[in-house]
Amino acid sequence: MKGNTVSSLDDLWPLQAELNARTGIDTQALGRTLNEPLHGGTENDPAAADILLNVGRALKNYLDALASECHELQDCLSWKHWYAEAKQGRQYELKDLQNARVEAVDMLFFWISLCQLLGLTPADVYRLYEKKLGINHRRQDENRTQAEHESHEAENRGVV
Repeated sequence: MKGNTVSSLDDLWPLQAELNARTGIDTQALGRTLNEPLHGGTENDPAAADILLNVGRALKNYLDALASECHELQDCLSWKHWYAEAKQGRQYELKDLQNARVEAVDMLFFWISLCQLLGLTPADVYRLYEKKLGINHRRQDENRTQAEHESHEAENRGVV
């Protein structure tokens, strides 16, 4: 890692891909296969199905890792309702700020890996974020309810 300057997502992408490759998963190559025509076939094509299965397996691994980091971040809080902190009105008190910061960055490692597996570049992330931000603002402006959530998920499919 010596000599690397990190100042944007564009700088993080190849570093994360290199780290992932060291563990035997080429996240960028797998993601690129999703952006290529699947051998001229459809999802019923065995080659395409194999690609989707390989990406899915890797996604599951990285999702599990991300969930684990979320739990580790949660453990930086006094979240258990049966302990003294909760009885003293301090439930959810942040008890380990430094470790919480490191766990949040650990989550970034796995988030980037997920993006790579899905064939996303930093430019794609910015573009999709901007479009999804507009949807989220509209949802807030319309004062939607949780009960309506399912009926509005189709909006996500229009984000390209």
